[in-house]
Amino acid sequence: MKTKLFTILAALMFFGVCTVKADTVWTSGHHEIYDGDVYGEIWMYNDCTLDIFGGDIGRLATFDMTLTNWHGGSMIELWMNDNSIANIYGGLLNRFDPGENAALNLFAYDVQYHPTGGYWNGGWIEGKYCSDDTYFDFDIPGQYAISHINIVPEPTTLMLFGLGGLFLRKKR
Repeated sequence: MKTKLFTILAALMFFGVCTVKADTVWTSGHHEIYDGDVYGEIWMYNDCTLDIFGGDIGRLATFDMTLTNWHGGSMIELWMNDNSIANIYGGLLNRFDPGENAALNLFAYDVQYHPTGGYWNGGWIEGKYCSDDTYFDFDIPGQYAISHINIVPEPTTLMLFGLGGLFLRKKR
């Protein structure tokens, strides 16, 4: 919980110091966000793609067939709708709020779901990212949200499962 409070305070400080690009709307194309970039809100539509390598975002709202690849930075709220997809490899997230057929692919391990607690008392998720072993935790608005989260194991684990399947097949 201390991590979330620190993240929120840090984001508010960045919004006060840096120039904030508020209410940005993207309807197509490929976009990238880096360290030092600060956005109040981003609204993505259609077939837009976003790669996040750093920076600070207040809210990211995705619609339609958008794709987000998140590698770092901080975000207060990820609000996903329609058939949008987000792949999270790293970064600090405070709240994930899904809708309809949205899918969050979380590249992490040691992931635990807590059905109660968190800031909104709807539950929260914690674990470690596969890419750099950093700890994360974020709130979700309830059990409905958990059905939109896919845990993707690290590539080594997938390779070992594949090799195990090959060895089982050869024994027959």
